[in-house]
Amino acid sequence: MYEILIVDDHTHLVDSLAIGLPWERMGITAVHKAYSGEEALELLGYHAIDIVVTDIQMNGMSGLELISHINEKWNNIKSVILTGHDEFQYAKEALQKQVSDYLLKPVSNGELEQTLRGLIADMEQEGEQLINQQKISYLFRESMPKLKESLFHDLLSGKNIPLSVVKDKIRLYELPFCLEEPTILICLRVEEDYSHTDLYSVSLLEYAMFNIAEEVFSKSFHVWHCKDPYDYLIFLVQPLKTSNDTGKETAADVEILARLAQHQIKLYLKTKVSIVVSREGLFPQELTAMYHSALSTYSDFIGYQTESFLNVVQEKEFEEIRLLADLYAAPTLMQLIEVEQWGAFEQKLSRIFEELDGQGNNTNEYGFEIYVALLQAYSYFVHKKGKRMFEVFGRDIDKMLKADASWSAEPLREWAFGSFRQLKAYSDSRSDNLRLDLMERVYRFVGEHLKDVTLQSVADYVHLHPVYISNLFKQESGENFSGYVLRLRMDKALQLLRDKEMKINQIALEVGYQKPQYFIKLFKTQFGVTPQEYKNSL
Repeated sequence: MYEILIVDDHTHLVDSLAIGLPWERMGITAVHKAYSGEEALELLGYHAIDIVVTDIQMNGMSGLELISHINEKWNNIKSVILTGHDEFQYAKEALQKQVSDYLLKPVSNGELEQTLRGLIADMEQEGEQLINQQKISYLFRESMPKLKESLFHDLLSGKNIPLSVVKDKIRLYELPFCLEEPTILICLRVEEDYSHTDLYSVSLLEYAMFNIAEEVFSKSFHVWHCKDPYDYLIFLVQPLKTSNDTGKETAADVEILARLAQHQIKLYLKTKVSIVVSREGLFPQELTAMYHSALSTYSDFIGYQTESFLNVVQEKEFEEIRLLADLYAAPTLMQLIEVEQWGAFEQKLSRIFEELDGQGNNTNEYGFEIYVALLQAYSYFVHKKGKRMFEVFGRDIDKMLKADASWSAEPLREWAFGSFRQLKAYSDSRSDNLRLDLMERVYRFVGEHLKDVTLQSVADYVHLHPVYISNLFKQESGENFSGYVLRLRMDKALQLLRDKEMKINQIALEVGYQKPQYFIKLFKTQFGVTPQEYKNSL
C-alpha cells in the first residue's frame, strides 16, 4: 500500500536498511533507494512515495535541503531524518520544517521499524479523516443514473455477472427490482431523423421520452430504462408487489400502457415511435434473450414501418435454432483477445463449449458458427501483430483454414483450445523478445552516455515513461537503475585511474560527478580505499 524512499550517501547503510526490515508486514509494498539528494528528487518525480528517510549530512544536497524541496512539491510526504548527536541543532531545524520524526545514528532496525509503524498508523488515521462520508455519498448519488445504466447495459449484453453481484448492485443502486421474478422488456425506436439536430436537443428529447414512459408505468410497475448501442430506448418493467394481477393480466396491462406512452410521445413531443413489447421472462437470467428477441422482431417484422406496435412473436419460442448466448455475450472473443486477457478468453471458450454440449443434434450448425468467430478473432490478433497466419501456426495452418463440416464438438474443442495455446505461447514469446530488445537498447544508451545519463534521458530515448523503465529494469536485471549506473561509473573510474596523467577531479567529471569530494566518498564506499590510494597502489 505504501512506498518508502531511503536516502543516504553511505550506500552500505541504504542497502542494509532496504533489506533489514519486514516491509510487507508493515504495509510497505515498495522500497526505493537513493544515494544523494539529487537522485532522491529524481525518484520522487517518478514514484508515488509516501515516506522519505534521509540523512542530514550528505555530499551535495543536504537532507534538510531535500526536505525543503519535498515540502514545496509533495506536502503529503512524511519525512524522517537520521542525525548524529552533534547535529541536534539540525534536528531542531528539521522539526521546524514539519519533519515527522528524527532518529539518532546509529539507528537500529527495530527503532526505525517502530517509528515507521507509528507514521503509517498516523497516515491511515489521516486518510480516514480525509474521507468525508457525506461528500462521498453525494458524489455517489450524482453518478447513480450512470451506474444504473451501466448495469442495465451489462445485463442486456449478456455479460457473465454472478447473481449475488447483481443482487448487491440492485440493492446498492436502490433499484426496486426483485430477482427471479417476472419482468417485461419494452423496446422503443424513434422514427424521426435527428441526424442534423444538435446533441443537446436530441438528449433533451430522449430525456422527455423516458419521463413520459416512466410516468405512464410508475403507478403499477417498477421501471428501469437505458439507451442501447443502437439508439433504441429500452424499458424494463416489473409489477409492484401490491399488484394481484396474473401474468396474463400483467402482459395486457403492459400493452395498454405502452400504447398510451406511444400516443403521449406523439401528442406532446410531436415524435413518432415504434414499440416492441417482449414476452414475460425472469429477471435477470432471461433479460438478454428478451432483448435479442425484441431486436429480431424489429428486423424481421417491422423493418422500416413507422409507428408500429408489436409483441414479440411467440412462435419464436418454439424455433429449433436459438442464439448461442455465451458466444456473443460481452466481453466478446474479439474484445478479450484485443487486450490479451488470456485467462478470461480461456474461461469464455469453456463456457461456449459447455453451451454447445447442450445443443443436441445442432452441434454441426453451431460448430461452424463457433469456428468462424474464433477464426476471425485469431486472424485479427495475428494480423494486428504484423504477422501472417503460417508464421504463428506453422503446419497447423491447413487445419485452421479448412472448416470440416463433419467436425463434432470434441474435434472442434481440440482445435479451438490448441490454437488458443499456440497464440498465447506466441504472445508470451513476443513479449519476452520485446523486453529483451528494450533492455539491450537501455544498456547500450547507458554505456554511450554514462557521463550524464539519467532515468529520464533513458525514458526519452526509448519513448516510454520513466516509472515503467525503472520497474522493467529492476524486474529484468535484478538491480535498481541507479545502482547499475553507479557500478558502471565506478568500473570506469578504475580504468581511468590507471592513467597516471589524469587527476582525480578530471576522472570525477569524466564519470559524471561534478563534485570530486562526492566522487571520492562514493569510490571509497564501493572499494574501501580512496581513488588516490588506489592510484598509488598501481
